[in-house]
Amino acid sequence: MPTQTQRRRHNDDEEPRRRSRRQVESDAEESSSQDEDGDVSMGGGGDEAQLIKKLVRYALACEHARIPIKRDGIREKVLGSNSRSFKTIFDGAQLQLRQVFGMEMEELPVREKRTLKEKQKATARKATGAASSRQYVLVTTLPSQYKKPEIIAPTRAPSASEEAAYVGFYTFVIVIITASGGELSDMKLKRHLARMNAGQNLPMGKTDEVLTKLVRQGYLDKVVEKSDHAEEDTVTWCVGSRGRIEFPPESIKGFVKTVWGEDQPDDLDKKLNRSLGLQQPDEDAGGA
Repeated sequence: MPTQTQRRRHNDDEEPRRRSRRQVESDAEESSSQDEDGDVSMGGGGDEAQLIKKLVRYALACEHARIPIKRDGIREKVLGSNSRSFKTIFDGAQLQLRQVFGMEMEELPVREKRTLKEKQKATARKATGAASSRQYVLVTTLPSQYKKPEIIAPTRAPSASEEAAYVGFYTFVIVIITASGGELSDMKLKRHLARMNAGQNLPMGKTDEVLTKLVRQGYLDKVVEKSDHAEEDTVTWCVGSRGRIEFPPESIKGFVKTVWGEDQPDDLDKKLNRSLGLQQPDEDAGGA
């Protein structure tokens, strides 16, 4: 019959094994949970398929929050020690996004240099080669017949009505700026917003707060020119890099024609083509 000392020794030997098994199971569950959230970097042992899925989740999460998908973020949050596999994983994720979600990652254009100081810096850096933003957003790859409100409906976060109002607001602002030659003074923009009672009609916050949010998300650029002589700085509004991707000239033309409805002027097409830099239909026929 084992003595008390032997039983204690036997129990002491078993306890580390029990703790070890529990700890392994706990670590595995935690790792699985973190991987599902896409919040941790996988080590060199992560296989290619898992990394592709992780990049897809990361891209969808960024787009839901309307923040750019950054290359540095992909390397840090997705690839980890597998950074040399960037092209393979990126191409695999693009294929899944197209086949499953009808989307793909498109690189954002480099932010335009607006002020004199920014233009001087850009000129000095031209010798370093072509600039790249190293940032992406998701754009739809659906055929035109599926680009309908019934299919591409507003998201339900925070609510479908608030999201629809938000999209409608920044679409209006981007179209007004584009139709005004690509930039609009702060005073003129505020005048347009006052005409549509934006201060009373926006359900998502005050007008200035919403404009700040649009700058942060890349839909707009707010250019502030410091002045040594004038009492106030000069503020100009331009379309941001995300705005240029999401609203190509053809989309803006379609929006304007939809707003006009059946009472369109006869020369509306010609005016829009000229304002948006689109080729005139008669020019297309002449060149054929």
